[in-house]
Amino acid sequence: MHILVAAKQVLDPDGINSYALWGRLEVSEDGRAFNTGATVPQIINAYDEQAMEAALQIAEAQEGARVTAVTVGSDTAPDVLKRCYAMGAENTIHVHDDESQSGDPYRISQILAAVAEHLGDVDLILCGRQGSDYDQGAVPGILSEDLKMPFITMASRVSFNEQTQSLHVDVVTPDGPETLACNLPAVVAVSNEIGQPRYPSSRRMIQSRRNPPTVFRADELLPDPAPKKMSIKLLTVPEVQGDCEIIEGADPKEKATNLLQNLRERGALNA
Repeated sequence: MHILVAAKQVLDPDGINSYALWGRLEVSEDGRAFNTGATVPQIINAYDEQAMEAALQIAEAQEGARVTAVTVGSDTAPDVLKRCYAMGAENTIHVHDDESQSGDPYRISQILAAVAEHLGDVDLILCGRQGSDYDQGAVPGILSEDLKMPFITMASRVSFNEQTQSLHVDVVTPDGPETLACNLPAVVAVSNEIGQPRYPSSRRMIQSRRNPPTVFRADELLPDPAPKKMSIKLLTVPEVQGDCEIIEGADPKEKATNLLQNLRERGALNA
C-alpha cells in the first residue's frame, strides 16, 4: 500500500494571534496577505501533521505499506517535509510553484492530483481536514473529484481491513461517531480527534537534512493548468479588545458572591 500525505506550510497561528493582540498585525498593500516578515515562523499545518500520524499508524499495521509526503509551494515549503521525514515518511516530494496563491484550492488540488497520477501506485491520499491559515477545507474534496476517488472527511481513525480489502474510517459527526467503509483508492481528510501526533525522532531529524525531497516544477506536471477559479480579494484585521475586571473580596466566597451579583446586574444570569 502506498499512502500519499499532503502537507502545507502555514504561518504559526499562535504567532499570528499574538500579533493581532499586540495590534501589530498588518495587511499588505494589495490586501491579500499579512505582513509579518520573518518574525512569525512558518510551520506544518497542524491537521496535516495529524494526517501524517494517521498514515504512519496504517503503515505500522500494514506490512509493506509506505508513506510519501508531498507539499506545494516556494523555496521555504520543503521545511515541512523535513518534519514529515523525521516522523517516519519514507519519501518526500516538493512541487515548486510560484503561481499558487493563498485561497486557490483548485490549483493546489490539480497539482496534488498530478503528483498522484505521476506516481501511479497511490492507494490512499490523506490530507488535514483544513488549513489553519484560511480554514477553507476545500482541497481534499476537490482532489477527490479530480481523481474520481471516494472522499471521507472528519476522520478520527483510519485503518485498512485485510479481510474485506477495504478502508475503515471512524468519522466525527454532530450526532456522534460513525464508522464508514470504502474501497481504495480513496481520499480521506483527517481531523484533530485522531489524537496527538508522534514527536519526530532526533536521529531522523538529522537524517532529514541529508535526504532532500524529490523536486518537480508545477509547469512540468501541469502543461495546461486550469484557469483560476478562486482568489482572496481582501483580508482585514478585526479589532481585538482586552477588558479585564478584577472582582474584589476578602476571601474566595465573597469574591464568588460579588461575581454572581455582578453578572445578575448585567443580565447574564436570570436569577
